[in-house]
Amino acid sequence: MKVKIGFIGCGGIANAHMERLAQIEDVEFVAMCDIEKEKAERAAQKYGGKVYTGFEKMLEEVKMDACYICVPPFAHKGQEEMCIEKNIHFFVEKPVHLDLSKAEEISSKVKAAGLITGVGYVLRYFDVVEEAREIISKERIAFARGRYYGGVPGEGKNKWLITKSLSGGQLVEQATHIVNMMQYFLGDVEEVFAYKVEGINNQIYPGYDVEDASSLLLKFKDGYIGNLTCTWLWSGFNSGVEVMGKGIILDYQGNTLTVDRGNKKTISISSIDPMLEEEKAFIKAVAKGDGSYVKSDYADAVKTLAVTLKAHESIRTGKPVRL
Repeated sequence: MKVKIGFIGCGGIANAHMERLAQIEDVEFVAMCDIEKEKAERAAQKYGGKVYTGFEKMLEEVKMDACYICVPPFAHKGQEEMCIEKNIHFFVEKPVHLDLSKAEEISSKVKAAGLITGVGYVLRYFDVVEEAREIISKERIAFARGRYYGGVPGEGKNKWLITKSLSGGQLVEQATHIVNMMQYFLGDVEEVFAYKVEGINNQIYPGYDVEDASSLLLKFKDGYIGNLTCTWLWSGFNSGVEVMGKGIILDYQGNTLTVDRGNKKTISISSIDPMLEEEKAFIKAVAKGDGSYVKSDYADAVKTLAVTLKAHESIRTGKPVRL
């Protein structure tokens, strides 16, 4: 039996999901929704499904097993709540919200309804990440160091990305991937202390009001410590996580894991498509009614959102903030 899928949001990231879902035999596209009708029409023409410009009407009229919610951070306006009301499993792109209390409320409703959810922390689906987790579980680990270095996406043309009230800023919208990976390696964070630098990019990009760079000090519940530095000042791109312990450094970056034991270094390179694996896991979870196939669900993503938003609170107050 095919898993019937609908989409809310038919932009760039949605199309990346559709392209991979189309490779899975047990998927049927039944509805496409976007406030720009042309985007929904193009998606429906390519993959199938009825066209809508309002998600409320789509969820009322179309029977589906799961819905992909692929909207910008500021555009979460009841889509998840209506999926819960209609008993529809859902996959949502990160970050799941800009309002932590609202996200926590949604998470509680998801749990009460027994729904399966997935969130787009796609890096977790690299096989080298699981290799790293296996090694970490056997070592005496002390701390982790995360990084997310890049330039302003689209050279500032995507105005919502460079507007803090719409995107949450670089940490919330993009470096969230690295926060999530650090949590996947070392567990939950219990305290964050953060600083930021600003006043550079806003001289170049009109309307830019997010941080140029930020640095976070993290305390994990299991006793580890960590730091994360992220910026939109560089012209290249480099992101990853180093995990350090007694006699070992693991450096995860993209599809590559380097394990350095001082006198011996090994490098593992993944050749899989992590987004395809992400889609397979979510569809399998929905088909079998078993959320354990999903590596990052809504509740997990809310924990990541909490770290990034509490980091901004720390920046505002100049004090460490407990989660």
